[in-house]
Amino acid sequence: MLSGLFFLLISIFVCQQSMVIGIGSLHHPGSGLLPFGAGFGIGLLALVLLFLSARAKERETTAKHEKVLRKGKFWLASLSLFGYTGAVDLLGFVPSTFAFVFLLLYFFKFGRIWRMAVSAALITAANYLVFGVWLGLSLPTGFFVR
Repeated sequence: MLSGLFFLLISIFVCQQSMVIGIGSLHHPGSGLLPFGAGFGIGLLALVLLFLSARAKERETTAKHEKVLRKGKFWLASLSLFGYTGAVDLLGFVPSTFAFVFLLLYFFKFGRIWRMAVSAALITAANYLVFGVWLGLSLPTGFFVR
């Protein structure tokens, strides 16, 4: 609950300071538009966290192996992120992002294999469209295109 309040206060501060800088408009963005969007997003997530923590009842996990599994999944996800940063230069953005998302979905038991593959493909395509097409960033192509 305290973390939700902390992030809500941080988001309010970031949004207020972004408005001081000037957010402009979507067609003529000011230098404060991106921090305002980030602060607004953090604020929404903080409100969700506050809502969920207010509704949640305190529960204690009695099984020790569940804690070990959660820690193991955390480290597995962290190590796969390091692997992703190396693979994105070697393989390129699209194949490495697909593999990274697919592995994360597999680690966290998202569902059937076909569902994980479709979800990973959709997430990869959305990332490519946003960053490669809409924002016009040059994404790594890997050794396949070189």
